[in-house]
Amino acid sequence: MFCIYIITNISKFVKKYVMKAKRFLFLLIGISCIFALSQCNKSEFDIDPIVPIDPLFDFSSVAFIARITNNSADWSLCVMDKSGNNMRKIVDKTVACQKPVRSNSGTQLLFTVVKFDYWVDENNSFNSSSLYELCIVNTDGTGLTIIDRIDKSEVGTFGSADWSPDDKYIIYVKRSGASLEKHDLILYNISNKTHTILQTKSNICSPKFSPDGKHIAYCASTETGHHIYKMDVNGKNSQLIISNGSLPRWSQQSDKIAFISSGIDRSSQISVADADGSNQKQLTTTVSPGWWDSGFPRGGNSNPQWTPDGKKIVYVSSENEREEIFIMNADGSNQTRLTNAQYWDGSPEITPDGKYILFHSRRSDMMESGIIMMKLDGSSQKVLSKVGANPIACR
Repeated sequence: MFCIYIITNISKFVKKYVMKAKRFLFLLIGISCIFALSQCNKSEFDIDPIVPIDPLFDFSSVAFIARITNNSADWSLCVMDKSGNNMRKIVDKTVACQKPVRSNSGTQLLFTVVKFDYWVDENNSFNSSSLYELCIVNTDGTGLTIIDRIDKSEVGTFGSADWSPDDKYIIYVKRSGASLEKHDLILYNISNKTHTILQTKSNICSPKFSPDGKHIAYCASTETGHHIYKMDVNGKNSQLIISNGSLPRWSQQSDKIAFISSGIDRSSQISVADADGSNQKQLTTTVSPGWWDSGFPRGGNSNPQWTPDGKKIVYVSSENEREEIFIMNADGSNQTRLTNAQYWDGSPEITPDGKYILFHSRRSDMMESGIIMMKLDGSSQKVLSKVGANPIACR
């Protein structure tokens, strides 16, 4: 009888706690399902909310690339005071012939290091290889950091980089493959040093963060031409916003996009649209008078740069056959030539305070190109350096 009593009570005990365990298990499953469902709308990776840095600072120096090594065509990354004094090389590496990209704080530069090797093999065949490194450095030359690398055993290159408005992320294009046919749009998290490939159309170029930190605009080449797309900063919700356009440039207010469209004889022309791609308007129409029946597009207008207040656009025009710097109102009115090039002027960069334009120029007293600064109306032109190209204002 005692055994029957024990067995009966054990059975009741087990049933009681098994039911509780089942209810607890169902609760865990329910919580897990709710958690799983809550993740369905999340991105594949997290991005902290972007709080833009105020980029409208008083600049004190100018970064640029220059050929300053005797008997060498190699480019170096250099910095000088905005007066043109105290020019110095800040990185002891050969850099690619590209414009350095300044952080929004004005204290760091993004650039590409390149190293070429050439040799003749035992069959007297000429061979070459190249190494590329995408790097960050402080404007004083400290803190050199490699964020991506393409070894000599690989084929590829970097391009079209941009900083997020809070300087916590970098977006860039990595081209690879035997014919550079693979284009990856990569988002790099500076704090944890992670790389994320964003899903985009193929043959991408010119990714740009919107200054408010909400979107990324980029262009892509498809079988129907060059088009501009916009997506969230986490790479989601990519959508076509501008057909037959390329090289998007956000206004500082993030409400407009300037871009390159095709004009007469396939010339490059400057157009603008609202941030969602609506209200597209071509602003320029001029073309270069020099024209040869070579099948290449006819020279027109390019490289639009918004003033900080979004009211004007500085750009490059070849309407006088030589490339020169122009400025116009944001609606395309009052197009005004600011420079009178002897050979060419290019790569305009509006300083963060909105008062000056930096650009490179080839003139008779310069063996190659040099760095010039002028006021926004084209007055008070001053040669800062007789060597150098692709200037950008820094702290």
